Amino acid sequence: MRRKGSRVVRDVPLHVLAVVLFGLLAWSGVVGLAQDVPALAVPSLIVGVAGAVRALATVTGLLPAGRTARRVARGATVLAAVAALAAGLVLAPQGADRGFVVAVSAVLAAALAAYAVLGEPVRHPAGAS
Repeated sequence: MRRKGSRVVRDVPLHVLAVVLFGLLAWSGVVGLAQDVPALAVPSLIVGVAGAVRALATVTGLLPAGRTARRVARGATVLAAVAALAAGLVLAPQGADRGFVVAVSAVLAAALAAYAVLGEPVRHPAGAS
């Protein structure tokens, strides 16, 4: 028999890993902006910051346990994914590199959206196995 919340405790290392990975993505976005590559940097920065904040809120417990709060957090994260994709589309250069930039932005946005939907800790009712 599992104790209530034992799944949440097991999820913590994965969310810590998500904080690190999204943080590295945000850092690469900052470096890309410094190197004047905004087409790749801006989507990386948006996805990295949004994902790191969401994962950090999950790990630290700053995200309220209520259903409405979780939906708002999920919606905000998905909205950030849409913004990252839109930024990639708008900033993508013309020519041969356009498809690559759009594809990278789409993959980053999809990863953030997947984390928003699938990365939520699961809370089992007491007595559930």
